[in-house]
Amino acid sequence: MHTLSRWPELIVRDRRMMLMAAIGAAALLAVVQIALYTANVHTRGPGTLAELLLNLLLDASLTLVVRLPRTVGALAVVVTTVLALGAGLTPEAVTPAAIPVVVSFLVTLLPWQQAFAFAAVLALPAIPIWSPSWGNLYMALSSTALPALVALYLRARYELVRSLRKRAELADSERRLLAERAETAERQRLAADLHDIVTHHVTEIVLHADALRVTTGDDDARAAAEQIRRVGTRTLTELRDLMRVVTTGARPLPAGRPDDDTDGDLAALAAADDAALNIEGDPGTVPAVVARAVYRVVQESLTNARKHAPGAPVTVTVVYPGDRADVEVRNTAPRQSADPALTGAGSGMGLTGLNRRVTLLGGTFSAGDDGKGGFTVTASIPAPAT
Repeated sequence: MHTLSRWPELIVRDRRMMLMAAIGAAALLAVVQIALYTANVHTRGPGTLAELLLNLLLDASLTLVVRLPRTVGALAVVVTTVLALGAGLTPEAVTPAAIPVVVSFLVTLLPWQQAFAFAAVLALPAIPIWSPSWGNLYMALSSTALPALVALYLRARYELVRSLRKRAELADSERRLLAERAETAERQRLAADLHDIVTHHVTEIVLHADALRVTTGDDDARAAAEQIRRVGTRTLTELRDLMRVVTTGARPLPAGRPDDDTDGDLAALAAADDAALNIEGDPGTVPAVVARAVYRVVQESLTNARKHAPGAPVTVTVVYPGDRADVEVRNTAPRQSADPALTGAGSGMGLTGLNRRVTLLGGTFSAGDDGKGGFTVTASIPAPAT
């Protein structure tokens, strides 16, 4: 059940604003009281200076009310009592000018039971109880109960606004989450549709290539048909593995390596671009989907080097420590100007696509200048233990 027994935690901005308000109120009260004391030079009583000093002491304590509200409240009780006793228990009401401000801050900062207890104690010397009157009662309630009620209203309003703000923030976060889920679901649906379309047509290509390989008597046609069949089969396998990762978020499982996903492919790929290839470790320690990701990283990196750094030496390093595959493709500064027609070709999403592919497999990817005019692409893709 919601109650006002405990004041919600004040944020730093609210505490700073309250401190500034307390300092401003203390300064204003001190200036007014000193001005009144100076103006009433001919009507000062014997205890007027002591009364001024006590009031100024209470005014100065307002600067500590945000940090030490109970201490300031206790000081207000002491000052009010001393002023009442110092007045000789006369029927005149004695209430320091800072009392309404003190009560307002106490109600704002303390649990309401403690705040109203302070207000009640501060009201007693102001009545005074030894000589009650309607006028004194009015003055006492005006300086204690009225500020307490106003502060309590403002406190309840602050808590309500804060609660509504939190609900609005939660609702906004929920809307964003639902939108992200809807977007993810739509992407998965589109990926599934793309998978179905591509799989259907590639399957047809593989079947026709296999039929041509069996029926043709031309050795060149048979070799071409076999190559088409192998590439199509590898494409179907890669689509299946990537769809499992995209739709379920599953990590790649250890699997058998296809014949054309070995370091021989990388060797042919590097040789086609006159790149130096260094392979360390056993490529068979990583699953097929990781091996294909390595191949794509090297392939795209070599394509970028050929387009943007023609003639520059390229070094490809692939390391298989056993639990992952580390790839680094580095080219030096270009030795000749790049062809604008060649650099403008393509979608410009090659490195971005590699980053997504490697990230989906749980790896890390980076690409950028090496500080010497060259360019370096690195990727580290984990491989689950067999």
